[in-house]
Amino acid sequence: MRRTCIALLVVALAGLAAGCGGSDNSSEASPTDEWASGFCTAITDWTTSLQDVSSQFSDTSNLSTDGLKSAADDIRSATDTLISDLRDLGAPDTESGDQVKSSLDSLSSTLDDEVNTIQNAANGVSNLTQLPGAISTISESVSALGNAFSNTLNTIDNADASGELQSALKASPDCKDITK
Repeated sequence: MRRTCIALLVVALAGLAAGCGGSDNSSEASPTDEWASGFCTAITDWTTSLQDVSSQFSDTSNLSTDGLKSAADDIRSATDTLISDLRDLGAPDTESGDQVKSSLDSLSSTLDDEVNTIQNAANGVSNLTQLPGAISTISESVSALGNAFSNTLNTIDNADASGELQSALKASPDCKDITK
């Protein structure tokens, strides 16, 4: 039962961004289009990494305290890459660029904080009796991650008064599922 809970939590992390996906965009694009593609690609890469972590637990015999710790480390690595990718994007070349960048900086901070919480909870488990407490903590962090993503996407949408960034996000094949 506890092993199933661990697997469900890891799957929930992967599902957090499950709506994200995309494909390559090989046509020439404006700086705003390139920013949108980079943003969605970063999210998609992170999502893929989380799905890879969750697939480790498709076989319940793989569930263990060490497995949970390893999964948390993998989530940390993937999230560090996402944060770096988002920071490297800078502000989009739009009227709302600074507000969008500020929102992404806030998202990066929240991601870092919540993944630290997840990692600390996983690393604090030394036996199966400690799993319920860790699962509760991890569940709260997963919820916070979901809220942070939702708030960021709403901020980006609301800040883009001229619709330029929104159009680029909707037009990019790399963003097709994110903009639903």
